[in-house]
Amino acid sequence: MILYEYEGKELLANAGIKVPSSQLLSSPDEKIAVSFPAVLKAQVLSGKRAAAGGIVIMPDSSTASRSVSEMFGKTINQEKVEKILVEEKADIEKEFYVSISYDTDTRSPALSISEAGGTGIEGRGATVIPIDVINRSAKSELIDKNVLNSLVELFFSGDCTLLEINPLVLTKKGEWIALDAKIKLDDDAKGRHKNWAYQQRFPAGKMPTQREIDAKKIDEGDYRGTAGSAYFDLEGDIAVLSSGGGVSLTAMDALIAAGGKPANFTEYSGNPPKEKVVKLTKIVLSKPKISGLWVVGTVAANFTDIYVTLSGLIEGLREAQTELGKKFDFPIVIRRGGPRDKEAFEMLRQVKDFDLVLQGEEVSIAQSAKIMTDLAKKYSQK
Repeated sequence: MILYEYEGKELLANAGIKVPSSQLLSSPDEKIAVSFPAVLKAQVLSGKRAAAGGIVIMPDSSTASRSVSEMFGKTINQEKVEKILVEEKADIEKEFYVSISYDTDTRSPALSISEAGGTGIEGRGATVIPIDVINRSAKSELIDKNVLNSLVELFFSGDCTLLEINPLVLTKKGEWIALDAKIKLDDDAKGRHKNWAYQQRFPAGKMPTQREIDAKKIDEGDYRGTAGSAYFDLEGDIAVLSSGGGVSLTAMDALIAAGGKPANFTEYSGNPPKEKVVKLTKIVLSKPKISGLWVVGTVAANFTDIYVTLSGLIEGLREAQTELGKKFDFPIVIRRGGPRDKEAFEMLRQVKDFDLVLQGEEVSIAQSAKIMTDLAKKYSQK
C-alpha cells in the first residue's frame, strides 16, 4: 500500500525524523494557520505533481485563498485533488535524495543516496549503500548518523517496501528535515500493525470503487481459495468471471482482441467454496449496463471442483437478480473444464431462467471470446 505524503510524514515524525510544521486541508474554505512563506502540496499518490501544478510556493497570504481553490479544482495524473498539505517553507542549505527499498539482485534492503535531491532525480542517479540487516544500521558520510539509522529502523519495524525522501534537507540552522515522503507498506504485514487504518487505495492513485472494496473483503479471514482479491472495475459492458493461474490475463487479451470490452477484471482460484463464488458473482453483476457475462477458465487443477464453483455462479445470478430487481436476460457464456465438469454441465442444462451457452475445453479461449463478443453486441443492439 502506498501512502499519501502526509501519512508518510506522520510515520517519519513518530520515528524521530523532523518534518515541517504543516496543516492538512480538506476544503478550500479552511483558513491557513501555518506561517508564511508556505508551500501548498496536492496530496496525490502519483508522481510528477510539481510539473502538473501540484506544488505551489506562497510568499505571503495575499494569494493563499486563490491558490488553494485552484489546487482543489485540479486533476493530477487522473487523480482528483481532495486534500492539500500546507507546510512552512524551509530555509535550505543543502538537499539530498534518500531511499530504502528491496534489491532483487541481493535479496536484501539497499540504501540509495544522492547529494542532488529534488525534481529530476531520475536522471542524476544515486549511490547504493548496503544495509546491515542484523543491526539495522547503515553508514554514510553524507547524512547524519542518527537520522539515517532512524530511517533504517522505520523501514524494518514499519514493514515498508519503499521509504523515499526527496528531498531530505539540511537547513541553514543545521536541522535535518524531510520535505517529502513516499512510503509503501507491505499489505501482508497488516496483521502486525493493529494501528494501520489507512483507507484502501491503488498505486496508480485511483481510489477504489465500492465494488472493488467489497470484492477484496470476500477473502478476509477465509483462506479457502481466493475470490475477488484481484478485482478492478473497467469501462466495458461484458462482465468477466475468470479462473486464476494466468488464464485471467490470457482471457482478457482474447476478449479485447475479439473486439469485446470487459466491464471488470477479476479471478477466482484455488477451489473457493460456493459462498465465495456467490459473493463475487453478485458484485460483478451489480455493475449497470451489462450486455453479457463470460465465465472462463482453462482445464482446472485437480483440487478445483467445477460443480461447486458453477453452482455458486447460478446461485449468485439468482440472488443478484432478486436483490437488484431486474431480469438477467443477457447471454452468459461458460467455458470451463476440470473435476466434476460433467456433473456441472448436466446441472447447468437444467437451468432455464438464464441464457446459458455451455462450452468445454474443445472450444479455445480465443474462440469463446469471439462468441461472447458477438452475442454481447447483438444483445446491446436490441
